[in-house]
Amino acid sequence: MKVFVFLARFVLLSIFVAGLGACTDSSREASDPIISPGDDDTPVIDNGGDEGEFSTTDMLANIADTIIIPNYETLVIQTQSLASADGSLSSYCGAIGSSQEASEELLAKDSWKATMAVAQAAEMLAIGPATDNGSAFRKKILSYSEGALNSCGVDEMAVLAGRDELDVSQRATNQRGLGGIEYLLFNESLDHTCPPQAATTADWNSLDDTIRVQNRCKAALAVAEDVASAAVQLRDAWLQTDGDFRYQYISESNVGNSLQMTTDAIFYVDTGVKDKKLGIPLGINDACSAFSCPGSVESPYSETSFVNIKNNVETFLEVFQGASGSGFDDFISEEGYPEVSQRIVTNAQAVISAIDEVSTSVIDQVNSIDDSEDESQCNNAFANPENADPLSACSIYGLIKRITDDLKIDFVTIVNVNLPSGAQSDND
Repeated sequence: MKVFVFLARFVLLSIFVAGLGACTDSSREASDPIISPGDDDTPVIDNGGDEGEFSTTDMLANIADTIIIPNYETLVIQTQSLASADGSLSSYCGAIGSSQEASEELLAKDSWKATMAVAQAAEMLAIGPATDNGSAFRKKILSYSEGALNSCGVDEMAVLAGRDELDVSQRATNQRGLGGIEYLLFNESLDHTCPPQAATTADWNSLDDTIRVQNRCKAALAVAEDVASAAVQLRDAWLQTDGDFRYQYISESNVGNSLQMTTDAIFYVDTGVKDKKLGIPLGINDACSAFSCPGSVESPYSETSFVNIKNNVETFLEVFQGASGSGFDDFISEEGYPEVSQRIVTNAQAVISAIDEVSTSVIDQVNSIDDSEDESQCNNAFANPENADPLSACSIYGLIKRITDDLKIDFVTIVNVNLPSGAQSDND
């Protein structure tokens, strides 16, 4: 998967850079950054400054051209493949009830996982178009940031798909996206989760299992098409041939605002990853009033929650380091605090390494926390994350907290940005 994403990014970035050279916009100012290929085909950003001198505009251009836009290009490829009439999901739908069903199902699930990995990277890049109109495009792709999945609504979509009456665009956001597809593909229980008085699903449980699986798959395809459409619109909003948000993003006149948007985005590692994906489900965060809150776990049916978090942190690290170009690590080092930069990188790498060692899913660990003794064990694990503990999710929460503590104090001070809404200034 990582090889595919890297190759796709390289090819698409080469095409994108070539397109920039072929297209011009007479409305642009002469002082705006110019992208030109270097000897090794790596984008070189020329701001007219002294060679080797750090530039925030250079950094933003690098992040846009080597991380954000390539990610959206890859997301389009993956989502369109998932929704394609000749893709693995469609093939699975056609194989249900045949001897090929099991093998095609595995391929469809692998396609979903590959798509989810790219979408999780995009979660760390919620800038500009991704946050416009209440983050409409972003939530159509993945609605977890808005709240828990409405499984009853997804069950209703399966019923409507079987009647050829499903219009995904009319469904609530928390029924759509890759989370909705996960439920339709991975949930082993075929019974609906709606209350008995719900008319739409009244006869669902009495249907033949094969029919229910077919209807779920048909609904998953419809949702996948909706996801692919949103991914295209999000990508196009950045391209010069369409919305051209890239121009606005790297414009000298917007550098302060763009810097703030970018730091707001990477703070998802605090509010979205540490708190929402771990703190609340594990009962650490006050938003969970019980010993634990399994209903808040992301990707519980596929049990890929840790993979999601790993992809989030890897993308955070990629943005922080600017991939192979200029990043926040250079910004911080330029200001005279290389030790802060190194500490953030080291702590991020520690999270990735810890996840690689995990053997029990987040949902299983969360379900195991059901009394005060378990709660105390989790608290000790996140307070001392360097120690091995069966509740590795709690330890990983503690490791991520080391990153976010630095972000909330040293990072925002050195980079001179504000804490984003939702991020607390204290140490939690």
